[in-house]
Amino acid sequence: MLEQITIWEEAIKASVMALVGHYGGLGVLIGMFLESSIVPIPSEAILVSAGLLGIDPLTVAIYGGIGSTLGSIVGYYLGKIGGRAVIKKVGKYFFITEERLQSAENQVNRHGPIFVLVARLIPLIPFKVFSIASGILRIDIKQFLFYTLIGTFVRAYMLAWLGVAILAYQEKVIIPIVVLGIIAGAYYYFRRKRKKAKKRQAG
Repeated sequence: MLEQITIWEEAIKASVMALVGHYGGLGVLIGMFLESSIVPIPSEAILVSAGLLGIDPLTVAIYGGIGSTLGSIVGYYLGKIGGRAVIKKVGKYFFITEERLQSAENQVNRHGPIFVLVARLIPLIPFKVFSIASGILRIDIKQFLFYTLIGTFVRAYMLAWLGVAILAYQEKVIIPIVVLGIIAGAYYYFRRKRKKAKKRQAG
């Protein structure tokens, strides 16, 4: 089952990349709508790729912000109407774990709607997790959409600019990014490993 999900994810990712390459800003809008609603593809892949394809960062930010905000409505109402029960049934197919959802809920409870904005700026966190958590917690929809639009606009611009910079400077930029990626990956791996070890000790 996991292999089938991975193959499906890669196929969708390739299709979205082709969509962005062919339709430009509109492709970014569609890709970010899908990413922000239910499709398990990283927004970083869409936005950086758009920059690599030479699409202006402002164009990416506008279309990406709109697409992501519209897609987040799906996640919001999925959480508001279906609650945790839906996530327990289908979350695994979209890489939305109970642990991720609980963490998102804790942050939203602690910081309020403003954390929706902060979450949109943090790399490697799927938008849909916070959208669903916001729906479950019934955050005011107007505040939710406002913070989502602002946060995704900024994030889309920055990642598209990164893609443009990579295209322009290539090796000068790629090497530091690879190093940072390795460091981030190692940190994430050891953090998960430590959490699992704590759970085993607690159990």
